[in-house]
Amino acid sequence: MRADPATSSLHITAAVAGMAHRVAATDPAVAEHPWLARATDYCLRAIDAIDTAPPALELMYALQFLDAVHDTRPEAPPLLTRLGAYLPADGILHVEGGTENEALRPLDFAPLPGRPVRALFPAEVVAGELRRLAAAQQGDGGWPVEYTVFSPASGLEWRGYLTVRALWLLSRNR
Repeated sequence: MRADPATSSLHITAAVAGMAHRVAATDPAVAEHPWLARATDYCLRAIDAIDTAPPALELMYALQFLDAVHDTRPEAPPLLTRLGAYLPADGILHVEGGTENEALRPLDFAPLPGRPVRALFPAEVVAGELRRLAAAQQGDGGWPVEYTVFSPASGLEWRGYLTVRALWLLSRNR
């Protein structure tokens, strides 16, 4: 499947706008940038139009976006609740078009404690994910790539990313 370069994408716009809103909390230049207002309105309209389960990555970024604007946009809380209904009870979703074992897990959707998106998961699911993550650390201190990589170099790059991410998640969720 190829993306249409002439059409906006909720997937990437929500990913970037959600992160921009987190930065905007401490950076007025980002908060006041006209792109962020347009992207926010676009994401809210696109999310409101969702009426079937979206692909896993789009769902993750849409939920993270809604979490980021939860306290500033009144339409975000009900949209977060509605989209959260697409999450399975265990929070594990296969990535469409990904490799056989590629899946998103609860901490991918809700990495930070105390945030509204985290409330979509039972505490025992999150606790189990944190235990699973801690137990996956390998003897050299790194974390494994849990899906097929396409080259030795990409495996090393992903392993580095996943190790830093695991350390960050574990430090934020003590």
